Amino acid sequence: MAVIDGLRQAVSLLTRIPMGPFSEHGAKRSWALAWFPVVGAGVGVLWLAWWKLFSGMPVPLRATGAIVSEILLTGGMHWDGWADVFDGWGAGPGRREQARKDSRIGAIGVLWLVAGFVAMVQLWRLGADTLRWPLLFLSPVFARGVISVATALPKASAQSQLAQWVQQMTDPRGSIISSLLTVGLSYWLIGPRALVLDAVVVLLAAMFVSYWQRIFSGLNGDILGATVIFTELAVLAVGSWSWIWR
Repeated sequence: MAVIDGLRQAVSLLTRIPMGPFSEHGAKRSWALAWFPVVGAGVGVLWLAWWKLFSGMPVPLRATGAIVSEILLTGGMHWDGWADVFDGWGAGPGRREQARKDSRIGAIGVLWLVAGFVAMVQLWRLGADTLRWPLLFLSPVFARGVISVATALPKASAQSQLAQWVQQMTDPRGSIISSLLTVGLSYWLIGPRALVLDAVVVLLAAMFVSYWQRIFSGLNGDILGATVIFTELAVLAVGSWSWIWR
């Protein structure tokens, strides 16, 4: 079935879990984008496990465990994209693509990796009093929902086979389902004020994607990976705002 193939394809795209071959029908025009938030929910469960099951540990250690678990599940592809876009940004206009595609992470990429990791841990720590389990669960869900929309809208870079393949081989209507799932789930877990969280995070993520799309002349896999990290950070930062929970 195309729907099941879409789920398997989403898992294959976003994680390192082997899914085997896909049917010819599913490979032609899959519903993978619709399943992106579901894959994010799996990551969210990992985050919740570290938050709940290891409550006796210091928050920074729990945050580190959650990040490492996500890296193991995804193969670190999103953090790699995060480092690569900043390496390309730091290389200047003439060498951006070369620096981004270099398998070695440059000094600027390392600095931003450290900055992103520290920011994630710090948001967990600072939000220890106000952080609620729905926020931890929703952060990875929202991040995957955002990139499902991002792949359907902007023009793919001529240099990115991944972004072009996703745009050509997946049904863009899946991004609509993905958006409805993400917004509906956040509303169910948080209530009406989730709409504030949704609006702010979507605006920030749209600005992030738009900026990098201009830098690299179109969408590519590294931008999508970096957007996952950025959106996870944005959800934690905006969601930790105590007004959301009053």
